[in-house]
Amino acid sequence: MQQKIISDGNIIRVSPDKELPYSKGIGEIIFEKLRTNKHLPMQIDGLTGEVDTYDSVLQRSIRTAITMRSKGITREDIITVCSYNHLNTNIPIIASLFLGVKTASIDPNLALSDAKHLLNLVKPKMIFVSQDGIKLIEDTIREIGINPELVVFGETTKHTEFSEFLNEAPEQEQEFIPVEIKNLKETFSIFFSSGTSGLAKGVCLSHLSLIPQFPPKEMGNSLGTVSLTYSSPYWISSIVMLAITILTSTCRLVLPKFEIEDFWYLLDKYKVSAMLLSPTQLATVCNNKKPENIDTSNLKLLYAGGSTIYKEQLDRMKQFLPTTIVATGYGQTELGGGCLSFGLSEIDIKSLNQKPTSCGKPLSGFIYKIVDLETEEPLGPNQKGELRIKTEFCMNGYHNIDSSNSWDPDGFLKTGDIAYYDEEYCFYIVDRIKDMLKFQGWQIAPAKLESILLSHPAIETALVIGLPHPVDCDHPTGIIRLNSFARNVSVEDIQKYYNEKIDDDRHRLRGGLKVVDSIPLTPSGKYKKRHFKDLILSGNL
Repeated sequence: MQQKIISDGNIIRVSPDKELPYSKGIGEIIFEKLRTNKHLPMQIDGLTGEVDTYDSVLQRSIRTAITMRSKGITREDIITVCSYNHLNTNIPIIASLFLGVKTASIDPNLALSDAKHLLNLVKPKMIFVSQDGIKLIEDTIREIGINPELVVFGETTKHTEFSEFLNEAPEQEQEFIPVEIKNLKETFSIFFSSGTSGLAKGVCLSHLSLIPQFPPKEMGNSLGTVSLTYSSPYWISSIVMLAITILTSTCRLVLPKFEIEDFWYLLDKYKVSAMLLSPTQLATVCNNKKPENIDTSNLKLLYAGGSTIYKEQLDRMKQFLPTTIVATGYGQTELGGGCLSFGLSEIDIKSLNQKPTSCGKPLSGFIYKIVDLETEEPLGPNQKGELRIKTEFCMNGYHNIDSSNSWDPDGFLKTGDIAYYDEEYCFYIVDRIKDMLKFQGWQIAPAKLESILLSHPAIETALVIGLPHPVDCDHPTGIIRLNSFARNVSVEDIQKYYNEKIDDDRHRLRGGLKVVDSIPLTPSGKYKKRHFKDLILSGNL
């Protein structure tokens, strides 16, 4: 049936509503697909060329699940993976899905202060960690006072080796079946996200949240056979792309990190057909040359998302990849992933080419409105306001935090993003209300940086705003007002003091430090951060 976008009182939805491609829990779905496709290749190690089959992934996942269960892991527990991508990174995650155990993963590249905050939120009972993440995990659990079992991918004399989880158990393996999920609203994983302000929160996503991200069954492997994303399990895109690979019976190229030096070579060598890049990765590709004699004719789709993508970048990629669909979209972890995008139909591809700065059109299963920032009344086409979205696929809430203020009285999630849509219901994200900044895809809480500035005895008031940058997304920028008794204190002195206090290079004030005489307030008593952003961008500060 042909779908149609409907607007009623400036409330926008797609009719008819979405039919879910699956009605079982994610673990049950993945188990069946792994068992069905036993002899197909599922993963390729991009560094060594080693091929990992569906059968091998299923076997290792079952054995890991059996070992986890024997060690007392129950559905009340949380496990964490802290690792870059390799062939075993996702095995504990698949095993957890089989057992109905929640996961909450972090990235080895996190600062210690951030890792402490996140793991203190979820207090995992078991942590699977790669060699390069061991020190971070050891320091973190020591400082927050928890004692999970550490399972190391590789050799260790201090902790448990992951190889112990792969011991044969023939009878148990033969009898093993995944836990049946009777309520798809049950939380399957916790992903970390900023919400609209403050430190990161644990977003509780249900099986129902993720299933709409899966492709229709009839789609098959229409996007080719080899996909690539560099996302570690910390990011929701990692589990989405893993599931899509399995459900389309295709293969994924596994690489630990994005390296521009071998990017084009690997696309050619492994005939990558679909790829997801972050805005920073996309910008890096755009700022470098494409080598000669590289064949990318197999690449059908390049999708970029996570924050602002610039038209110049999309144009550059289309020059590099003339036969590839280059697309963007919009999503939030709280909404289960993508919730605005262009499809792959001829009409949508035409819209994508004509409106490259649009993040896409409404999707079935989601209801949208743009509201006035003061009155909260729904707005019509070409009027800017906050984007709010209502869906049954939304998060269950934040882990152990009151989440009631995340929705408005009509049940729409407050995205914190300023947007508008045109007469053809193509949406555009233009700014953010929420204070959170993004630097190279990483979320940065201004409050954390402001507290460091405020600890300087000469500073009375401090704000941190984000200035747009074509590669990094936001450059944190400090706005300070000095105390009346401050004497002989220079911006350089304060900058040096600040740099000595931060524990993460991402927190540097790359946009600089500005001293002002006054900081105006909004009628509700909040500092006018947008006022200073406009002044700096116009060259008046």
